[in-house]
This record gives sequence, C-alpha cells and structure tokens, in this order.
Amino acid sequence: MPRAARKRSSTDIYHVIGRGINRERIFDQTREKNNFKRLLEKHLEKYGVEIYAYVIMSTHFHLLIRADLKFLSGYIAIVLAEFAEYYNYKHNRNGHVFQNRFKSECVEDSRYFWNCMRYIHMNPVNANIVKNPSKYSFSSMKEYETEKTKIIHPNALKMYQTEFADFNEYLDFHQKNQKNVFMDVPNEVELQRKKIALAMLEQEAHLHNTGTAKEIIENKNLRENYKEKLQTELNISKRKTEQLYRYVKRCIIGK
Repeated sequence: MPRAARKRSSTDIYHVIGRGINRERIFDQTREKNNFKRLLEKHLEKYGVEIYAYVIMSTHFHLLIRADLKFLSGYIAIVLAEFAEYYNYKHNRNGHVFQNRFKSECVEDSRYFWNCMRYIHMNPVNANIVKNPSKYSFSSMKEYETEKTKIIHPNALKMYQTEFADFNEYLDFHQKNQKNVFMDVPNEVELQRKKIALAMLEQEAHLHNTGTAKEIIENKNLRENYKEKLQTELNISKRKTEQLYRYVKRCIIGK
C-alpha cells in the first residue's frame, strides 16, 4: 500500500519529529547529540531550509523548519542517513537507526508557530532534565539567548527580536501554559493532554469562583461542562474524554 503524501503547509513551515527505532536512545551520549547538530548545520545551505527551533532528546528530535516540501524530505533524509552511518559505525551494528520515516505537521499561523517553538524548547524541562530551558545545551534556546545563529536561520532571530523585548520576556513566554497538543512520541502526547486537562480544571475553578478544583468535580453541572470543554478543545472522543477525566479526578481527590 503506497504511503500517504505529506500535507503541504501554506506557510512552508513544518514541525518535524524523528525517533529512534524501538524507542532506542540513539542520542544518549553527548558526542551523538553534537554530531546530529553538526549534520543539521552541514546541509542547510544545499537544501535551502530555514530552522527556527530544534531540540535533540535521547530518543528523538524536534525541528521547526521552513522548507519547500520537495526539499524538506531530501534534507531530513540525508541528515538521518549520515547520522545512521555514524551511529552504526560507533556502535558496531547494522540496520535501521530511525523508526520509519520522519513525521511532519503543518504550521499554518503565527500563534501555532510560537506555541510550537515553546513546546520544542520545553521538552527537556518536561522530561525533568533541566528546570530552565536555557540550561539545555542541545536545543536552539542557547542561540536565542546569545543571539548568535549557527543552526537556526537569521530570519528566526529577526522574528524573535520583533516579537519579544529581550530574552527575559522570551523566557517568561516559555513558562506559560498552552492548550495545543503537539505531535510527539505517543507517551509525550498523552502527558500533554493530562497537563492541559489539569490546567483547564484550575481555570474552571477560577471562572466559577468555586475556590477549589475539587468543587468542579463534585458539582454535576460544572463537571459535565468541564468534560464538554475537554472534548472540544482537545478534539478527542467521548471515550478518551472519560479516561482523561478519571485521571484528573484521581489527581484531585484520589479516587
């Protein structure tokens, strides 16, 4: 069965994710992360792509990238192929290094662009590797902090300087809650939904002046209204909504 064609973004901006085969920690060592950074930079000019954000985790990577769709696949393919050759040589192994082909989603507007960038940079914080995203060495956060571009494109820096007064404001932006669920490995997607569901419950408590989130759960009308918002805003099924609600309930009242 032929693979589905990639959806084309009207902005030519994509959120790209690739992960190691069988969830292997292919970027577990510093040398491997550094080599992947080198390869990202090496092929930028040839393929005419612009990177706006990146993060390299132990099992996967994220990119926020602008590219003509016909060049996007070529760029990612050569980066992954050269890394796989390096990785197999270093670890005396053969075979695939990455899980299937990379995934991509379209970034169609400014709001989603900035929220996606924030999500990418917050990966190491959400994984409890660092408390501050600027302390992680294998993401584009450092390039924004120093305003010295290496992998990210100069246009990325111009957009950042237009949008934010300084790096402290940019850093504050990264601490804000968000309601978007971004493409990621499955367990990370589920964690995103859980965090958003808990944040939405707190917002409901504030909106209705109930004092505590527990009162939303205990009041039938407020509870059902909360569930409806969960289903609508997260675009999930009723079954998934109930599963998510049960998780939230356990967190708040323990049963």
